[in-house]
Amino acid sequence: MPRDEERMPPTGAGLIRYFQEEGSGVKISPKSVLIFTAAVIIFVILLHIAGAGFLGF
Repeated sequence: MPRDEERMPPTGAGLIRYFQEEGSGVKISPKSVLIFTAAVIIFVILLHIAGAGFLGF
């Protein structure tokens, strides 16, 4: 057994440890997710402000 691997308590026996799984797919950094989320929030707020003026609501 490799010495580098951290051992889990016996209660987790047989369960998959997802934090060690490495799958193929799109890798997005947490910073990118936060920036994208902030941009979407700002865009929605601007739509609420500007949309009321354009549509007359």
